[in-house]
Parts: sequence; structure tokens; C-alpha cells
Amino acid sequence: MAPPLPPGLMDDLIGEILLRLPPSDPACLVRASLVCKRWRSLVLDRAFLRQYRVFHRTAPVLGFFHDQQCGYADDIFVHRFVATTTMQAPPSLPQPAASAGPSGSAAKGKQYSCRTLDCRHGRVLFHTVTVLWPSSTLTVWDPVTGDHKSFPPPSDIDPYYEFTGAVLCASAAASDGGGGGHLECSGGGPFLVVIAGVDHGEDYDEDGVAWARVYSSETAAWGEATTLDVESFVDPAQPSLLVEGAVYFMVEFGRRILKYDLPYPDIIFAAARDGELGAATVEGYKLYLWTWDAGVGEWARGRAIELDIMIPISMGDPSTEFDLAGFAQGAGLIFISANDDHHNIFTVELKSGQITKTGKTRHYGKIFPLINFYTPDLLGTS
Repeated sequence: MAPPLPPGLMDDLIGEILLRLPPSDPACLVRASLVCKRWRSLVLDRAFLRQYRVFHRTAPVLGFFHDQQCGYADDIFVHRFVATTTMQAPPSLPQPAASAGPSGSAAKGKQYSCRTLDCRHGRVLFHTVTVLWPSSTLTVWDPVTGDHKSFPPPSDIDPYYEFTGAVLCASAAASDGGGGGHLECSGGGPFLVVIAGVDHGEDYDEDGVAWARVYSSETAAWGEATTLDVESFVDPAQPSLLVEGAVYFMVEFGRRILKYDLPYPDIIFAAARDGELGAATVEGYKLYLWTWDAGVGEWARGRAIELDIMIPISMGDPSTEFDLAGFAQGAGLIFISANDDHHNIFTVELKSGQITKTGKTRHYGKIFPLINFYTPDLLGTS
């Protein structure tokens, strides 16, 4: 009989096996941590977890957030999470405390509307507005660990003012870690929040002033506003994009783009293959990919992905229309919703063109994917 392997060598072999468990099925690593104390020690080892992230490079899409209207109220929203992996349901986000109205009595029923503004680097950004009296709050939440931080918008912004926003890891912003490959976002490090809007005069037809401001969790303060005269308006329900140290917001329902440089104070964004600014549009049953040609200052249309071939239109009405619902920056995925009786959501993998059914509901609206490694250390397993 061959002699048993030395404990150190056995640990190395087990580690090599655990290293290859797919991050897209996070339950595998969690189950491995429950096999025995020895495996638990290996899985929770910081060196192994760092190696696991480096080995797999790109974090998986764990699921996505979307907003849902409450009943027939057009101005009241709540956020929902749909898991696309074996990730367990995230811990509940603490809701705003019941605040007293002008008369000193709390309102009956739902007192606030909570909208999703962004989800990036493992964090989600929510904007909560009370319904009956002026008050608004921004919340940055890690749905894996449950850590969160709430803070008010700048004091000179009206509580009912609709703005757009983005959240990003501070170190990723400095190193241009815009996609899902950034490896240091988990663990409660510092973050930045960028909000942007357009102010108009009393006559909405007048030109407006676009503005952007940055909040730093390290200083717990807002920076000065950067402004620009424009003839646009922002859409708070649209995702943003981080490319080469700049945050891009869509305005005028995607017809124009607002760019904010971090170091110096129907269209949807998607990262191009080479990391440059890209976009995607749906025309009929085709998904077109575009790239920005800085030399000539215009968009160049690239390849097209046939949607009607890979998504059976027969599942619903032949007049089914497709809409862009969101994108997963760094993961190379675009979310498409089918406007039919089934209300299916599909993902399109940009490299291969593969299309996968992801979910079904009629309440999605825009989608904000959660991209992160879901490992036992983040769950407090010990």
C-alpha cells in the first residue's frame, strides 16, 4: 500500500480541486466549506480566496435588481432581486424608519418609494423618497454581506428631484476597474457615488444646466458640482457605464450621453470587446452592436445578432417585440425583454451570441445585474 500523502501536499491537492469549482454556482464552494473542519479552513483561507478570484478572473452574474410599481401608484416603487444562480436570497435592506409628518403623526401605509439607480462592484445604489413630505436618502448596500451606508443627497437638491446615479469602488475608479474583473471590491472598502441631473428654469422648454457631484465614503462628504449648459434631461431609470475613469449617463431616453470624468472634475450602453465605449440597439429582431469612433466623432455599427432565430417567436404572439433591459459590464451580457404574453427575459452573450432564458415577469423595467464572487467568507461562515 502506498504511504499516505503528507498533510501539506494533500491540502494542496484539495485546494487545486476547490479552486476549479465554478463561481457561477456559488453553492458548490459553500457546500465544500461544510464538509469538514479541514476543508472549511482551506475555503476560508485568505490566500485561497484571493487565488480563487484571480484564477476565475471575472466575477459571475449572481442575479439582478429591478424596480416594481406598488399597485396603481405611478410614483411608488420597491426594489426586487431575481437570482440567476444558486445564490441564496440576500438579506433584507433595512427600510427607512417611520418618520413623523408635519402634524407629528406617522403616515399610514407605505411612506416611501425606493428606486434602484445602479449596481456595480458588488454594491447597489438606491434612492429613497418619502411620499407625503420632503425627505430623500441614498443608500449603498452590499447584498451579500448586508453591509450598508445611508446618507442624504446634497442639501441644495430638492428631495423630490429625480436624478441619476452610479456607485463604484474607489480603488476600481482609480485603476479603471469598470468591469467585473475587479478583484478587490468585496470587503467593505471605500466607495464613490456619482449623481447627475439637469436643472431647467420655470419654463421647461428653456435650456438646462447639467450637473454632477461625487460623494466619497472616506470623507463622508459631497464634492463641488461640475456644470455644463445643455438642452437635455436625464432619465433616472437608465443604467450607467464606467470606462477609462469616466462615468457615462444616458439622457433624453438614450439619444444623448452625459460623460463625467472622475479624475477631473431606445439605446443602452455596453462595453465593446476592446474595452472602448460601445452601445447596443434593437431593431426589429436584430441586436446591433456599435462602437464609438473618436476619430470621426460618431458611432459605427458593427455586427448584428439575430434574435428571432435563437428566441422562438412562437412562444408568444408573432408580433413580439424586444426591448433592451440592461447589461452586465465586464461579463459581456446584455439583457433583453420580450414584449409578449410570456414577458420573458433573455441574456445575450456578446462573444458567442448565445442566448439564454433568464426569467419571466411583467414588472422588470430596467435591470441592474449583481456581479460579484459569492464565497463563504462573505457570508460570515467561520
